[in-house]
Amino acid sequence: MARMRSASSVRARLIRLGVGLSASAALAACATAPIPPTYSQAELKAECERHGFWWHPDELTGGFCEHDSQM
Repeated sequence: MARMRSASSVRARLIRLGVGLSASAALAACATAPIPPTYSQAELKAECERHGFWWHPDELTGGFCEHDSQM
């Protein structure tokens, strides 16, 4: 009887280990996926100009919106 309890205990531990490793692998795979930008540069430019600001394209940062100081 002690041997039966030991075998089921080992089996339960192996199942828990397998579930834990599977969950870890899934989380690691999701963490390395690239996250695309929320808005494209064209959408950012359109939003900027819609509010009456000036859009300045920039290769390094992608561009920025500037408030018109003459208003």
